[in-house]
Amino acid sequence: MLLNLIILILTIISPLISSHHQSPNIIFIFADDLGNADVGYMGSEILTPNIDTLAHSGVILNQHYVQPQCSPSRAAFVTGRYPIHTGFHNGNIMQGELWGLGLEEFLIGEMFQEYGYKTHAIGKWHLGWRTWRHTPIHRGFDSFFGFYFCAHDHYQYTCGLRNGDRNKTSTENRTERRMRKYNKKLVRQGLSIRQPIPDNYFKSKKDKSTSQKYFDLRENYFDEKHRLVDKLRHDLKGEYSANVFTDAAIEKIKNRGEDPFFMYLSYMNVHSPYQAPDHYLDRYTSHMKANKDRKSYAAMMSSMDEGIGNITKTLISEGIYNNTIIVFASDNGANVGYCKDTEAVEGGVVFNKRNKQRIEPGSNYPLRGGKRSIFEGGIRSVAFVHSPLLQVQGRTSNDLIHVVDWFATFEDIISDGYRKPPLYHIKNRLPSDSISAWRAISKGLPGRRKKFLININTKGAVKCGPNAPFKGIRKNQWKLIVGGGGPPAGWYNPYSAPIPSPGMKYIELYNIEIDPSETLNLAPSNPSIVLDLLRELKQYKETMVPSIRRKKIDLTPYLQNMTPTPIEITDPRNSESFFVEDKDNLNNIAFDFEYSEVTDA
Repeated sequence: MLLNLIILILTIISPLISSHHQSPNIIFIFADDLGNADVGYMGSEILTPNIDTLAHSGVILNQHYVQPQCSPSRAAFVTGRYPIHTGFHNGNIMQGELWGLGLEEFLIGEMFQEYGYKTHAIGKWHLGWRTWRHTPIHRGFDSFFGFYFCAHDHYQYTCGLRNGDRNKTSTENRTERRMRKYNKKLVRQGLSIRQPIPDNYFKSKKDKSTSQKYFDLRENYFDEKHRLVDKLRHDLKGEYSANVFTDAAIEKIKNRGEDPFFMYLSYMNVHSPYQAPDHYLDRYTSHMKANKDRKSYAAMMSSMDEGIGNITKTLISEGIYNNTIIVFASDNGANVGYCKDTEAVEGGVVFNKRNKQRIEPGSNYPLRGGKRSIFEGGIRSVAFVHSPLLQVQGRTSNDLIHVVDWFATFEDIISDGYRKPPLYHIKNRLPSDSISAWRAISKGLPGRRKKFLININTKGAVKCGPNAPFKGIRKNQWKLIVGGGGPPAGWYNPYSAPIPSPGMKYIELYNIEIDPSETLNLAPSNPSIVLDLLRELKQYKETMVPSIRRKKIDLTPYLQNMTPTPIEITDPRNSESFFVEDKDNLNNIAFDFEYSEVTDA
C-alpha cells in the first residue's frame, strides 16, 4: 500500500519535474518460467502487490510473446533476432553443453555501451560460457553477478553436470540406450530372452558418465588496471537467490555514478527446484489450498515481488525514479509438466504413475499448453512497462510485441527517436528482426508489428515437449502451427484435473483474437489463409542459419575445484568442435502443400 501511495503521488507531480532531458535508466526484469496466470493483476491468488501496482499504473502488455524455452528467449532478447537467425531454434543449452551465442552477434549491452551507458547483468545468463568471450563481461556488460548455467539450487548455487564419457562413441552410447529400453520391454512381456549389448555396457560404474554438483555463483568485473576479476561467491551459500540478486541490483543503483545505466536483472524464480524462505511460505499456509509445490511456487513469486518493490523504493529514495523505465516479463510460460501427450491420443486418459508424468505447479490457464510448447501457454508472456516517462499510463495494450522488439525499443528511447547517434562503435551489426514499440507503449498509438515468427524447429524431440519438427507463425489475428504445438497440449489448472488436448493435427489454425485458448482449429475451413501463412513460413525458412546442435564433450578441462571455468579463446582446447552438423537444417516438410492437401488437413 505504501508503494502504491508513493507512486500515485509521484505520477501526479512527475510532469513538473524536468528530468526528461537526461537519458533514462532502463531496468529489464526477466522472471523464469512464470505462468501467464500467476500474478495478481491477472486474477491469481498469488500475492504480488508490488508487481500489481507497477503494472496497473503503467502499461500491461497483453500480447507479449517470447520463445517456448529459456535460452532461445534470452538469445532473442539480447540480439533482437529470431532464433532461426542465431542458431537457437532447436532449444536450450543443456547442462554439460558448451555451445553458446555466436561471438559475431551484436548484443543489447553493447548497444547501450555505444550510447555511453553503464551496463549490469544480474542473475541467470544461460547463453554460453565455453570461453571468457562467451560470458557477459565480454558481451556488453560492465559487470556480472550471477550464474552461467541454466538452473541451480536457490540456496547452495550448485547444479548437476553430466560429464560426457569420452571412452565411448556416440553410436555406442545410442546402441546401449536402445538395448536397455528394448530389454525392459521384453521383461514386461514376461520373456526371459536378453538381447546382446556391446561389451562396454558392462564397464564399472566409475567409467560411466556421472552427474556431480558444481558451484556456480560468481561476480565478474574489470579492475582499475582492466584485469578481469572472477570472484566466486561461496560466502553467499545459504542465502536465498532472489534476495541475493535483489541486493545486488540495489547496490548497483546506489553506486551508479553519473552515467545512465541499463540493468538486465534475470531472476531464477520461479524455476524449479521449488524453494522459498519459510516466512514467504507462511503467507500461503491457510490462504492457498494447494499442494506443497504450488505453495512453494507462490512463495517464490512473493519473494521476487518483494524484491521488485524494494528496487522501486530504492529508485525513489535515490531520486531517479522519474527518469527510469522498468520492464517486466517472463522468458516463457509456466512449466506445467505433462511431457507426454497420451491423453490426446486416447481422448482423456489421466496421467498416472505408469507414464511418469510430472505435474508442475505453474499455471497459464485458460491458455493452452505451457513451457516448451508453442501454444499460447508456452509463448504468451506476462509483461508490463512502468515509468513516469510513459505519456499514457494505467492501461492495457493489445498490440503485438515480441521479445526481439526490446532491442529496437530501447535504442529508440535512448537515442531520442534515433535522432542522437551512438558515441562509440563497438561492433558491426547483423540484420535485425526488432521493431520499436515505444510509440505504441508510451503514447497509445497503434503498434507497428503485425506478424512474427513463432519458431521453426528442425529437430523435434524437445525434452518434455514436442517430439517432431514443428513451426509456427502469427499474422494479425491468425496463428498457424505446423507439426504439432506440444506436448504439453491441454489446459492445465492447478486446482482441477487437466482438460486433455482434443488431439493435435499436423496443421492447426486459430483466430487468437476471439479464441486465445486455442480450442477451435479453423484450418479445414480456411485453406487460403493456411496457404498464405505457409508461404510466409517458407520465406523465413530461406533466411535460416544452421542450428547450433547439442554435443556433449569432455568437461574436465573446464571444471576447476568443482566450479565451471571458461578458458581463453586462444586456448588450444577451444579448437575441439562442439557443433553437430545439422543435416536437416532446411527441413522442407509442410512448406510445399498443394491446395487440396491443405483442405484435407
